[in-house]
Parts: sequence; structure tokens; C-alpha cells
Amino acid sequence: MRASDEDLMKSCSEGDMRAFELIVLRYKDAIFNFIYHFVADYHRAQDISQETFLRVLKNVDRYRSRNKFKTWLYRIAVNLCKNELRDRTRHKALSLDNVDLDIMNLSQDHYTSPDKAYEKEEIRRLVENAVNSLPEDQRMIIIMREYQDLSYEEIASALNCSLGAVKSRIYRARQNIKKMLVEAKVP
Repeated sequence: MRASDEDLMKSCSEGDMRAFELIVLRYKDAIFNFIYHFVADYHRAQDISQETFLRVLKNVDRYRSRNKFKTWLYRIAVNLCKNELRDRTRHKALSLDNVDLDIMNLSQDHYTSPDKAYEKEEIRRLVENAVNSLPEDQRMIIIMREYQDLSYEEIASALNCSLGAVKSRIYRARQNIKKMLVEAKVP
């Protein structure tokens, strides 16, 4: 039987490092992907992912099982991503040109003609640019929803905001993406 996150955190708080390793194994890929999609820098995403789990370990005694672990973990990652972006804007202009977003699931199909494949790639690039152009709060929420497949409730908890605020931001983000795609004359 698979131990719950809450049980693992309890064991971790009692000094069981194997429990911590299981938490890391369970969430490392999802957290890395979330951070990478947000900061668009592979090496910084690795560093921030490690920092996220170090903070989990450092603050294991602060975790309360009444809160869902997954949302607590994402809240840590969100805060570290915000710090990263704030630091970047202090030092240089933010560049998100290399973000590999795929909201519309436009990956190349092996059975697609070259013309269709090119068209899909062009639309994917336009969507990527539109997402990158979103304000930070909307971009973060779209990544959490579309790439991390977090529920609205999990996003609300991770961002420490209301469910209504999450729904509103997702709606505005999608509207902004659609507007940018219309302006770019995407078919």
C-alpha cells in the first residue's frame, strides 16, 4: 500500500530520511516541469527545484496535515519562482523565448503532412509567445492548470487565493491568449 503524503511528512518530521526521499521521488518531475515552464531556464529550474525540496525538509515541522501536501509544496515552488523573476527583473530584462509550452497539444504527429506539421508548429509557437506575454500571475496559473493539471482548488491553495480569483485569472488568461492569437491571425 502506498503511503500518503501526509504520512510521509509525519515520518519525515520524525527524522525518517527515506520518507523524504519518497516525497522527492513522487514530486520531483512535476515540480521541475512546473518551475521550468515558469522560469524557462533548465539550470535555474534544477536549482529552484532542489531549493523547493530543501525548504520542505527545512520546514517539515511547519507542515500541518490539515493542508494538502501537494498544494503546500506548490506554494513553496510558486514563491521561489516569483523570487527568481523578481531577481531577474532587477538584473536584466526577462527573456522567456525558450519556454516550451504546448497548451493546445500541438505536438508533431508522425502521420501529418509536412504542410500540416509546419502549420501546427507555427500555431504552437504563436501560443507559446502569447503565454509568454501574459502577466506573471496569469502565466503562472495557466502553467499550473494546463501543464501541471492542478485542480482549481489546488491552485487556489498553492497561491493562497480564493477559488473565484483562480477562475477569474484563468478566464482572463485564456481570453488574452485568444485575443493575441486573433491578432496574429491564427486560423
